Amino acid sequence: MKTIDPSPLSTAAHKITLRFNGQNLSVATAFFYQHAESNWLVTNWHNLSGRNPLTGKPLSVSTGAIPNELVLHAAEWGHDGDKTFLHWSERVIGLLDDAGDPKWKVHPEFRERVDIAVMEFKKISDSLRVANNEKLLNLSKFKVRAGMDAFVLGYPLGISGGAKFPIWKRASIASEPDIDVDSLPKIVIDTATREGMSGSPVYVRNTGWWLPEGESGIKNHVIGEGTKFIGIYSGRVLGEDLLSAQLGIVWKETALIEIIESNCYDLVRE
Repeated sequence: MKTIDPSPLSTAAHKITLRFNGQNLSVATAFFYQHAESNWLVTNWHNLSGRNPLTGKPLSVSTGAIPNELVLHAAEWGHDGDKTFLHWSERVIGLLDDAGDPKWKVHPEFRERVDIAVMEFKKISDSLRVANNEKLLNLSKFKVRAGMDAFVLGYPLGISGGAKFPIWKRASIASEPDIDVDSLPKIVIDTATREGMSGSPVYVRNTGWWLPEGESGIKNHVIGEGTKFIGIYSGRVLGEDLLSAQLGIVWKETALIEIIESNCYDLVRE
């Protein structure tokens, strides 16, 4: 058996397949997040609803099909004596409750204009779930600034980085993080991405000599590398063609928390 040592971040992004009654419609990315004493599966609203968040129209022009289930492709860790091994599982998750209503929450103020959807998982195996804000990932706290390096972890066109792990797409912070773009809780990153990356977690990488957030003074600076989760990727800022902008949208972690703490569920669309 081959021994591998993947980055913990590579186990925290999951490929999802959106389906209608077992028929595959699209591929996207999702991740888990811990908050309010529960676990939440996070992806984009347009992935779960199958609709354009600006127009409300179905994304599938040819069929008009709307997903009613997703398949979660996730890494699971197991143990055999003193050995730890990894295998991949697939779990089918229904998107609607018994009354036909969506199971996911949306933003309490902006609803689908903030392209995030979260579903609660009260019981899920620790071997399956690696949340994007848990201690295992050894994340850091620091001030995010324009120009910093970032990474988007997902599955462009459904492609994996080998052994079903996500692709790491390099990016940089392209707008001032303290300012909301379009008066919505989002920032812009400079990167070239493709379909399938929607719902990806986004991390900022800080290297060299840096100061942890909340600290001051030379003696509290850190030498080395720090990584911070900043939000969820939802797609490109479109120009006249796919290469004219090469900018992507990242919804802030604060918006994700606002959704989780709300009781605002999505509505059935005709």
